[in-house]
Amino acid sequence: MVGVIAANSPWRSRNQTLKHYEYSLKTPQSLTFQGQVVGTIERTDFRDRTNGLRIRSVEGAQIDLPSAVDVSEQLDEPRIFVSEGLDPNQFFLFGGEIAFWVTSDASQASRFDLFRQTGLEEYWTTTILEQSQSLIFIYESGVLVIDESLQVVMHREKLINDFFVAIEGDALRFSRDHGDSWLMPLDSALHSGS
Repeated sequence: MVGVIAANSPWRSRNQTLKHYEYSLKTPQSLTFQGQVVGTIERTDFRDRTNGLRIRSVEGAQIDLPSAVDVSEQLDEPRIFVSEGLDPNQFFLFGGEIAFWVTSDASQASRFDLFRQTGLEEYWTTTILEQSQSLIFIYESGVLVIDESLQVVMHREKLINDFFVAIEGDALRFSRDHGDSWLMPLDSALHSGS
């Protein structure tokens, strides 16, 4: 994986306003936002699903996010990715079938539905590419790009058997299992300064 950083690793971003961290959720973890512990996170069960996330703020607020955790069968432990941007009051959370914007005090969350599907966890993969003003999340069935304001600037579907190869100019190169390759153009706004 390119550009994936563990939450407790000493990490310096090329762009100090856009950072991302990976959290393993085998056990509850301290959630750090802008260098401060703001609460705890843990994987929870909701209804018949095992990929919910519970966030508890240090002030005692609690929010439950269904389908938020990456429970790929290719992983040793469930995980999430947390991204920080220009907004000092919210972070972006990527993991399961739904991504979320969450306020740092865990009082509010907004959802963003991905192309990821329940029942296909054996195929779930995530690669994160750090660009100068954006993060590119390449997952088994889509490509999601967020900017420094944590806003979605691109979300496109792809096939599970389209494997990321490289960034080529203003596009991502993918290869299919039978050998064909193709380019997914990136929006031109992504490349200013990258």
